[in-house]
Amino acid sequence: MKTLRFIVVLGFAAFVAAGAELTPGWQALANYRAEEALKVFDGLLDDPNPAVAREARFGHAVALLDRQPVSDSQVAEARRMFTELAGSGTDDFAQGARFYLGRIAQHHQLQPDPAEAARQYRQLIAEHADSIWAQSALSRLALVMIYDLDPAVPPATRIAEVEKLLADAKTPSAESELHLAIASAIFFYRLPSAPALPHLLAVVQLGRVEWTVRSEVLVQLAELSRQAARKADALKYYHMFLKENPLDPREYIIHERMKGLEQPAG
Repeated sequence: MKTLRFIVVLGFAAFVAAGAELTPGWQALANYRAEEALKVFDGLLDDPNPAVAREARFGHAVALLDRQPVSDSQVAEARRMFTELAGSGTDDFAQGARFYLGRIAQHHQLQPDPAEAARQYRQLIAEHADSIWAQSALSRLALVMIYDLDPAVPPATRIAEVEKLLADAKTPSAESELHLAIASAIFFYRLPSAPALPHLLAVVQLGRVEWTVRSEVLVQLAELSRQAARKADALKYYHMFLKENPLDPREYIIHERMKGLEQPAG
């Protein structure tokens, strides 16, 4: 799943700074310098250009959530600014603000509010399905639905509901993140593992995950294929893993598994 910092940078690239003077603020955020970013954005909160002032408010709120340690007062101020932005337009900043309202409810509040997080994400997806913010919200909504929203509902039912979100995925990255979340949930809840196979296959085929995640998915695919007596598939994914990860400490075990698969039956 994309990190929050990656989404910030990607969002910045999508809407581009309204004024050149804002660019250093986004660059500072991308480089883990939230305090420096705040100084840039704070100086432009009352800019006579409404577009610059609006972006500065958005940047200020994002930086508040990034400045460590994050205090309750910072979260409250960020929520206030995001609420104002989300309710005053439909532009990138309104969409990004709604995304962050979901994140605050999901992760930043002292007492998380999964229902509020889901509400914010669902509204964003319903109103701006094709936007980078809505597509990034899909996997966040999936995690809320799988682990937090309705704990009394059987895990298999929750996962089935999340699978419906795949219809809303408009980008390979969003689709890949959903498939990965679903497969991970199947393993987490110790459900029958066979249904995870097509989701893991989709993750590899889409090719939108980090190297460390991909390597783990390849091992999972190989193991599931081996357990299902699909020797050719198991060997294929073991070979792919070894080719991409020649120094991995699991190399010996994988070679042993491959020898067992390559031995003739009987």
